[in-house]
Amino acid sequence: MAVTAFRNAEFGTDPGADWPAGTDVAVGIDDPAMLRCLLDQMPTPTALVEGEGDHCAFANAAFRALGVVAGAGLTERFPALAPSMLAEARRTGQLQRNRATGDRSTEGERFWDVRVTPMLGVNGVVRALIVTAEETPESVAEHERRLRDVSHRLKNTLQLVSSLLTLQTLSSKDPEVRRALQSASGRVGIVTQAHQRTHGSLRAGTIDMAVHLRELCQELEATLPGAHRIQVTADATEMPTDTVIPFSLIVSELVGNAARHAFPAGAPGAIDVRLGHGEGGAIRLEVIDRGIGLPPGLDLSRATTLGLKVVRAFVGQLRGKLTADSSPYGTRVVVEFPPA
Repeated sequence: MAVTAFRNAEFGTDPGADWPAGTDVAVGIDDPAMLRCLLDQMPTPTALVEGEGDHCAFANAAFRALGVVAGAGLTERFPALAPSMLAEARRTGQLQRNRATGDRSTEGERFWDVRVTPMLGVNGVVRALIVTAEETPESVAEHERRLRDVSHRLKNTLQLVSSLLTLQTLSSKDPEVRRALQSASGRVGIVTQAHQRTHGSLRAGTIDMAVHLRELCQELEATLPGAHRIQVTADATEMPTDTVIPFSLIVSELVGNAARHAFPAGAPGAIDVRLGHGEGGAIRLEVIDRGIGLPPGLDLSRATTLGLKVVRAFVGQLRGKLTADSSPYGTRVVVEFPPA
């Protein structure tokens, strides 16, 4: 009723239009001031978002008590609301819900059941979004604590596997075996680091991949053979948390291939890694070097090296598309993922 009432107040619709025939409508229901007062006093934090972006057009008293005010960015003031929820509600016109998401409050994290309800106008066009948040019971917070414990154990297990691979590498005298074990250990390390970064985003369901990409490339640069530099240009890009590990392995393999093969032996070089958006909202990853180009006849879609097989496998898992543009002056590898 509150959402219907607010819609009537804001858009001037018939106060009885949304009610079945014969339903009594309270006296004064067509008074916008009374409806706004009613919504303002509701105990459930409720806000209205109009247009694109996340700027709040209205926040009731319960939301204002949490620091959300009209004119401010809702996702900034209330981090429990992921920007992807607003985008998905606009795209589909359907209710979006995220249970037990944390607000990262400095006074102690609180957990919320967040809902985004599209308000549809003529021809099904989304005119505005109603955001509500209900604090979850302590039992859900306890579930989150157990999830953190499981996550911590998994991280320890991955680190143990990496250590065992390192010990096996040191004990092997065969150069080929040593290289294979080092490569495997490196991949396990990438998975461990990606898992550690996603831990804080498990409840939100998404992660800003730009921040993750900068940290990942900083770590990769320290391990590259030769004096290579990685230059990162990345726009803020929300992606689902479960894509972080395959995304990280794709970046690691492409950057590693460029460092090992793009430049003459011993020569330093720069590798550009870019993350942004392409046509139709697609997420676009580019790895660019200014090296000697790909070997003649090499087709990334058919290459048999393990690294490129790993890249193709994870690009396929994320429903992406892999292309390459090469010349004697360098190579650009592009991976496009569908919108988050």
